[in-house]
Amino acid sequence: MFEKVVGAIDNDADRAALVVDAATELAQSFHSEVLIVHVREVERAAATVGAGRPGALPPSLHFEDEDEARGLVDSAVDRLRSVGVEASGRIESGNGSTARELLDVAKAFGATLIIVGDRGSRVTDLLLGSVAHKVVHLAHCPVLLVR
Repeated sequence: MFEKVVGAIDNDADRAALVVDAATELAQSFHSEVLIVHVREVERAAATVGAGRPGALPPSLHFEDEDEARGLVDSAVDRLRSVGVEASGRIESGNGSTARELLDVAKAFGATLIIVGDRGSRVTDLLLGSVAHKVVHLAHCPVLLVR
């Protein structure tokens, strides 16, 4: 039923762990192949928010580098492989819509399920739309939201 599962992770460790746990359980039950995807959306935000204005970005905003992103993905893939799940990982640069990039990767992979973490409802999500919300509405296959 779920032969190819895409697990979308971000740099929130708790949310990523929920996605990996769900992917592990489903992959073991359905003998699924899992692709862990991380879209570096903060990279795009840095270019937009701080364009040409020194000090325009909040000092608390953390910009992950390629090594941090690779560490997130490798850790998730290692957890899956350690329990016998066929898994691989991919990092996207975040040059467009995070949801669209995730969906493009899922479609190219032939995903039969996408697992994405959901932050829950917040005012900004209601006004701007969360990545999870967009994925649910635009996906070509079932989407599992984990909280």
